[in-house]
Amino acid sequence: MTHDSQQKRLEQLIAQLKAMPKHASLVFGEHNALWQSLGFSQTQVALWLASLPKNNPQKEPSLTQYQVSPDISAHLVSLLQQAGGRMPLGQVLKKLPAGITTSEQQIRKLAQQHVQLDIKGPFLVLVH
Repeated sequence: MTHDSQQKRLEQLIAQLKAMPKHASLVFGEHNALWQSLGFSQTQVALWLASLPKNNPQKEPSLTQYQVSPDISAHLVSLLQQAGGRMPLGQVLKKLPAGITTSEQQIRKLAQQHVQLDIKGPFLVLVH
């Protein structure tokens, strides 16, 4: 699958999810070929969904078994508190809990949506 076709399928999927939000496991199962071509696991799909704008099923705890963004956000806040309030993004990626795989871009998006987190250059910063 080419980059352009992946991009187009992702854009179509985002439009579908805006019209009709779905649980991460459904999105993963229904679009398995896309996720395989991107090398995404089900957990990464849940992270991707959590990084989309507010109207997504990940914000409804009763609809999802993956409450990914609150767990990662809490972990990031705790990590930054231990590190004195700031840490390079590359180092943050290495300190994520076992089983959590994400990218620097996803952490940047998560920080934009979280009240206590901010990005300052190459650093993830705790906002007081």
